[in-house]
This record gives sequence, C-alpha cells and structure tokens, in this order.
Amino acid sequence: MSIPKPLGFIFFDMGRPLILSASRRTDLPGFHPEACADRIRLRMGRLRTRRLVAVVFWTRHTKSFLAGGALHRLVTTELKNPFVQLTITGLGNSPIEPNTPPTNTILSDLPQLVKAFHGEPWRIRWRFDPLLKGLTSLETFYKIGKSMSEVGICTCTFSYPSYFSLKGDLTPHFKAAGIPRWNEAEQRDFLGEMARISATLGITLYACSQPKIAAWHPDVHPAECISRGLIERGDPKGETLCLPKDRSQRTHCLCVESEDIGDYIADRCHGGCVYCYSKAGGPNQ
Repeated sequence: MSIPKPLGFIFFDMGRPLILSASRRTDLPGFHPEACADRIRLRMGRLRTRRLVAVVFWTRHTKSFLAGGALHRLVTTELKNPFVQLTITGLGNSPIEPNTPPTNTILSDLPQLVKAFHGEPWRIRWRFDPLLKGLTSLETFYKIGKSMSEVGICTCTFSYPSYFSLKGDLTPHFKAAGIPRWNEAEQRDFLGEMARISATLGITLYACSQPKIAAWHPDVHPAECISRGLIERGDPKGETLCLPKDRSQRTHCLCVESEDIGDYIADRCHGGCVYCYSKAGGPNQ
C-alpha cells in the first residue's frame, strides 16, 4: 500500500555531494575571514537538493580559526567535515612574503589549530610550496616538519615553480623577482634530501600536479589535495563520495570537483609574495 505524500510538501532527491573550496583563488581565511564565513553559511542555507560533505580552506594564516577568530565557531561547531591546506614555506614576514605571518608564530599556533579542526591533525595538510631555488632551505623544511610531526600532522605537499601558465612564459616574472631557475639535477638532489628528512620525521611527501617529479623518488606520491579518500574518512555519514575529477583545474591535478567561493578581484590578496602571478595578488597590491 502506497502512502500518499502530504499536500504542500516537496520531496527532493539529494543530488551530487558538494565540496566548498575557500579558496584556491585567494587567501580568504587570512585576508577576508568574515566574508569567508558569511559565504559558507549562505551557501549552506541554499543547498536545496545537494548535501555539503566538506569545506576545504586554503591559507597561510591561522588566527581566524583560533578562539575569537571569525572562522572559529564555524569550524569547531558548524562544519562536520572541515579541512585546511596550510602553506608554510619559512619565508613569512620576509621580503619574499612580506605580509605572511612569521614562521614561529604559525608553528606556535599549531596545537590550537588542531584543536579547532575537531582535534584531528589529519584534517590539516601542510603545503611547503613553492620550492624556490636559493630561498627554500632544507634546514627550514626540517624545522617546520618537526613541529608538524609533533602535533600529528604527517603530510607535506610541495611543487617546484611552473614556468609556463595560461599567461604564457613566466620566466621573466621569476627573473624580475630575483628568483633563479632550477635545473633538473638540482631539483632531484633537493627532493632526495627532502625525502630523507621526511622519513626521519614520519612525514609523507606529495607532489602537486607534477607526476614527473613524483616519479623521481619512491617515497613521493602524486598529490590529491581535495582528496576523495580523506573526505570520505571525515564524513559523519560514512558515504562513498561520487564526484568526478575537477575539470577546472590543471591537467595533472587529481582533486575531485569542488565549488570555489573566492574571487580574484573582489577578494584581493594582500600577501605581497614576490613570486605570485595570481590575478588575486602579487607584489604590487
């Protein structure tokens, strides 16, 4: 016997799962945390037929997630499955990254950051990215990696600079910033040392959108920054994530599909990183 649907009540089929990305385009948590929180809450209120399965933050900053920050309550109590891609290069508060917090400040915030992200350090993914010739050091890699390992963060995503993009040849851009170009032998040697240090710290290395470089060392893996397996691990419902590869990203990006809530122009990045070639930022803010 079929049960009639009550009049005036609309039954929806739940459509594709939704992942929000905040944001690949610009540092929303660092420079626009209130707007970031507002947009996520607004999107959550307009889900209709979709189920929000995760929010992935991208930032070089931590303060907005800590007690008193604009994103603290959102992450700790409102979001069931949050993650953060946290970039720490060791160059913060230097002429290279003038408006990025000092490395020691970020490292001292790590225990509270883990606590905010549900006390689960695997929700925090460290990005040591990009690797800059003459500026990125193995000593800094060890220092940051040791602090990460001590709070249970055991992954590191990296990439070497790309010298070609949709904008064309980026060699003049890096030359103007005073950053020399790696050759392949230098890249291989540096990566070998990173892998050796990572092994002592219990950290797994992931190369972002660079399968050729990932293949250079058996302990380096292709990165999937918005990871199907990781999001399934954190999903309270334990459902299989049925989403395709994100076609809006680079050819070798392995991330699953997400919806980016940042804007290159409206959400101007004020980091001032001299190597930045994004439309959202750069050295001339």
